[in-house]
Amino acid sequence: MSADPIIRPAAAGDAAPLAALWARAFTPPLAPGQWLADPERFAHTLVAEDGDGVIGSIYGLPKRLREAGGGVARVHGIGSVAVADRARGRGIARRLVAATLESARRTGADWALLFTGTPEVYRSSGFTVFGMRRALSGPWAPGREEGSDRLGEVGREPVGPGSLAPFAEVYERSREGVELAPVRSARDWTMAEVRLAGLRRYAVERDGVAHGYAVAGVQDGLGVLAELAAPDSADVRVALLDAIAVDWAAAGVERCDLAVPDRAEDLAAVRAFAPHAAWTPDETGMTRPVGREPRIPGTRHFGAADYF
Repeated sequence: MSADPIIRPAAAGDAAPLAALWARAFTPPLAPGQWLADPERFAHTLVAEDGDGVIGSIYGLPKRLREAGGGVARVHGIGSVAVADRARGRGIARRLVAATLESARRTGADWALLFTGTPEVYRSSGFTVFGMRRALSGPWAPGREEGSDRLGEVGREPVGPGSLAPFAEVYERSREGVELAPVRSARDWTMAEVRLAGLRRYAVERDGVAHGYAVAGVQDGLGVLAELAAPDSADVRVALLDAIAVDWAAAGVERCDLAVPDRAEDLAAVRAFAPHAAWTPDETGMTRPVGREPRIPGTRHFGAADYF
């Protein structure tokens, strides 16, 4: 019979067992690429282990997220919660959550955040659901035939290492006043580039200065806008979206998913780009106080690049 499970910090030798656990536990399988981009991944990961090996995991990533009134919270982001089939029903997930929350307390986190499709698993650990307007989804068709008069200045390149970080200042200004939007560290930018790999970065730069960018692509016939950051100029937003429209029209896109903050300046451009798209309810987020209650009563947005 297997020994009673223990909870311990992950070590280098756990990398292969964790990858195998995640491949079995998640649908679609969770690829470890983003986790591998975290240089402190073993310190941030706890594993459950019995006499037969690793049977569970949890990842606790420190984040800095915007709150109401311009504040920035220290947040313990929880992800990669997995338990092997043979260990289910033994309270392993609850023990892992308790252990990572204790780590959050020791490191001075204000509150904890996770995203899940099974909120009932976490309610008993003190988590509550919140909603947000994250993305508009629906039909898409090409709009203005003539395109933007600034279309020629939009550069395109695949998202990869170093492709997004140069736009950090533009991104940060574009997210002022948007609760949950991260203040991205160098690690956050590296992880964002891993998460968004396979999409394109569209960018407007003038005289070597970045004025805006978008990350978009086509996935299984669906037009995806994963990120839009153009804080200063409506014409830059239009130019970026027109460039995306050219590529989507060539790919035969008929439906879209557009992740943008629920703010007038972004919505005006996006509604012109996809007038029949509508907000898709998102109640996958859950929070729990650690040092204090979260302060996120207003416009909330958490993009695909920042999930953990």
